[in-house]
Amino acid sequence: MGDFIYFTEEQKERANAVHIADILRREHEEVERSGNEWRWKRHRSVTFRGSSWYRHSRQVGSHAIDFMQEFFGMSYTEAVSYLLDGEQGQIIERGKRQETKRKPAKAGKGRQAVDKEQTEERKEPKEPKELKPPEKNPTMKRVYAYLLQKRHIDREILSYFAKEGTIYESAEHHNIVFAGLDSEGKIRHIHVKGSYSDGRSFRLNQEGSEAAYGFGYRGNGNRLYVFEAPIDLISFLSLYPENWQGNSYITLNGVAEHAMLQALKDNPRLDTVVLCLDHDPAGIEACGRLAEILVRNGYGAVKRLQSACKDWNEDLKGRYGEETIPAQEHPRVMECRAWTEVLKEVTESINIKYANRSYICRYYQDIYNELKKGRGREQLMDAFDGPGMLLTGVLVRCMEKEGIALGRETSADQILENLSKRYQPHKDKGNFNTRIRQMQAAFEETLEVFDTKDLEQKEDQELLARKCMSLAMECIRAHIFVAIDCGEEQMKPAKQTVKEQKMEHQEGGMMLCSQS
Repeated sequence: MGDFIYFTEEQKERANAVHIADILRREHEEVERSGNEWRWKRHRSVTFRGSSWYRHSRQVGSHAIDFMQEFFGMSYTEAVSYLLDGEQGQIIERGKRQETKRKPAKAGKGRQAVDKEQTEERKEPKEPKELKPPEKNPTMKRVYAYLLQKRHIDREILSYFAKEGTIYESAEHHNIVFAGLDSEGKIRHIHVKGSYSDGRSFRLNQEGSEAAYGFGYRGNGNRLYVFEAPIDLISFLSLYPENWQGNSYITLNGVAEHAMLQALKDNPRLDTVVLCLDHDPAGIEACGRLAEILVRNGYGAVKRLQSACKDWNEDLKGRYGEETIPAQEHPRVMECRAWTEVLKEVTESINIKYANRSYICRYYQDIYNELKKGRGREQLMDAFDGPGMLLTGVLVRCMEKEGIALGRETSADQILENLSKRYQPHKDKGNFNTRIRQMQAAFEETLEVFDTKDLEQKEDQELLARKCMSLAMECIRAHIFVAIDCGEEQMKPAKQTVKEQKMEHQEGGMMLCSQS
């Protein structure tokens, strides 16, 4: 038996909870409202709501993992890792056996489909297909007309890449071809875009393209500018052409990190990365994820540059007086900022003498009492915007108290501002049960410090401050979940395992501390 990847139930649950709309926006797909649901423009028989989708033409549907397998050709492991922003499962080594129970067939799934899901990890990877760049058209009239007139790309910028052969017009369909080269000048990636001027949208990555390469330019400077799509890159250069050849540029053809990391690997001079992704929720989340990846790979100088409108071509169109698509801030980030202002007022009303274990337990108990009344939106708001809000205030006061003991005069307002800046929407995934588990873990870790550490010692004071910060962040995420993400389908009780049923019977799924 070959090696395979094992994902925990919690990882699979988080992956399946990713909203289909977020996936499609990340892949630059267009969606439209259809009653209470959304419809995928490219596959009009597909509707979705939250993390659930349904393909009416075939009468099949499921959640996010199956969606990536069905429409993007991913294996099971690829789909889960993609949905978890690159998070990997456990590698089960060759020759080691793991006893697993066969999953029962779900409604709408036959035994064959279930077996496929259980054994997908062990499939050998498919043989990569050869990349065959489209034949070049003798002229570039249609490409020039589209990019100059419709997209307002600077003629000199376009002519430069045309002479380099990295932008050309295909002979058969007169599409725009963007070629991604390796360090030796060999074409390793082809991105094709339609050159229609009637509003029709068409783009794809040519079969056989390698994700580690993308359309770009290699300069002699130390900066790498990163874009989602080729049009974004050449629009940016059209907006800011001065000395552009001194820097390097790369397109991701989406938001995956592979082309960015390859560009850095191929050019050791690069030490500063400027993320220039779309000014929308998907772009904002991608920037956070890419920044983390860069830091893990030793690149500490990471900057972010945002367009004034949705993307750089919209900025360019605005310069020519055209109507533009406005930028869209991330709703979770905006809610976090607004909630921070509310928490400042609440925290101000809490005396620092209440910054102790007893009051942390009291308000955590109150959250549980509210959740016992039900799992509807109103009950969740009562839990997380009532005692949850007060718990956050007490935790902030605890951090302030420990800061004073450590000789750091940090005000409650400053602590809350720091918490707001620490909020990362790309990490804030999962359904209600996931969030309760995360809050429970943070709560238990906080109590463990109170109960087992010497809070007269500096290192233990610092540890308590960190644990209080983690629990406060879980409270903030819970509020954001209720305010932004909590749809009717998420409030329905999930089917429980025997273990979860026992926990529910004992303490409603939340382990409660003694307040003595």
